[in-house]
Amino acid sequence: MLHKGAAQIPGLTPRASLVPGDGAPGGEIAVQFLTSTDEFARLAPEWNRIHSQAVAASVFNSWLFQYQWWQVYGTGQPLRILVALERGATVGILALYVQKLTVLGVPVRILRFVGSGADTHPDDLGPVLAPGCEDVVARKLARAALRLSGADVLVLSDIDPQSVFAGALEQAAHEARRARLSEVSERIAYVDLPRSWPEFLQSMSSDRRTRLKSARKKAAAAHRLRFFVWDDFAGLDRAVDRLTELHRSRWREAGGSESFATPEYVEFHRRSIKSAFPRGWLRLYCLELDGEIAAITYCYRFRNRIYLMQAGFDPAKAKSNPGRVLLGYALEHAIGEGNEVFDFLKGEHRYKDQLATGNRNTLGVRVFRNTLGALAYRLRKIWLPQWKARFYGRPPPKLMT
Repeated sequence: MLHKGAAQIPGLTPRASLVPGDGAPGGEIAVQFLTSTDEFARLAPEWNRIHSQAVAASVFNSWLFQYQWWQVYGTGQPLRILVALERGATVGILALYVQKLTVLGVPVRILRFVGSGADTHPDDLGPVLAPGCEDVVARKLARAALRLSGADVLVLSDIDPQSVFAGALEQAAHEARRARLSEVSERIAYVDLPRSWPEFLQSMSSDRRTRLKSARKKAAAAHRLRFFVWDDFAGLDRAVDRLTELHRSRWREAGGSESFATPEYVEFHRRSIKSAFPRGWLRLYCLELDGEIAAITYCYRFRNRIYLMQAGFDPAKAKSNPGRVLLGYALEHAIGEGNEVFDFLKGEHRYKDQLATGNRNTLGVRVFRNTLGALAYRLRKIWLPQWKARFYGRPPPKLMT
């Protein structure tokens, strides 16, 4: 008996239940699928179990993050969750959906990761894969994704570099004789954190160390200064409202930003923040000047790494450099907690490269069917930008959209 919301897709097994005993005979891995939000919700225990053990795991491919995203952005879009089972036990989950666009007047259906494709841009996406069988499960899920009907193009971007899924998808596309394009999605800067704050300061150039100390000293001389990490669950709505206000104010002065620009974006991050708090994943670093929060840096902590999501500061207090001062306190706090890395995630900002001790690349794979929609997509999103760049002598465009 199918779960409510399950549907048959040619070449795949419908999801019959979430209990042992429903796998393929002989210990083979079977791939089943879900199409309803209710089934998505009921996957939480299995998803959380695998996620806690998986090598390629992040906040962004957690059930918590992806389910909250779907609750806000998924309305009216076809959900396609692939579930790999071995002897009835779940060993892999890949959450996808079909985004419908019009490109050059042609309807185009794009298969994407849940979490991508709207005004949110997470990094380190990909399936959750049980340890010890990643390669075979990734291949099964990749082949199943290519067999899903109703999509002209697979656009699977921002794949965690630790995941074997990008390679599995490339191989599956090769086997299926599908046109494909593999590329770097993002170059991400990060800071390796030493064991102590004095060590970190010593690792900096003399000029940068002086500027960091001077900014903190000047802010403390001009204001009653307090740094803290938000620890009040009941007041999280207030924190999100202030973060939204600060981010919008800061970027209004600089020409605008997509982040916190829509009600959906704010609501999604409000939900995600509230869900992450009880797990200990949330870090809202705050700088208070004269009794008012003047800057917030919104981060997640996962497996001894800090991930910087967004930030905002009051431009009326720009002379006191609240953003720079707060980042220094955030780095000091992260070191004090025993974190190993402060990861800046995507987004090009000069301060990231100035502080970075290394970079990493997330990956993207696009696979194309032989359809008019796929042709329109390739023409508008790939070929035309490339031709224009060559004609005007510009660097190759970033194409992973």
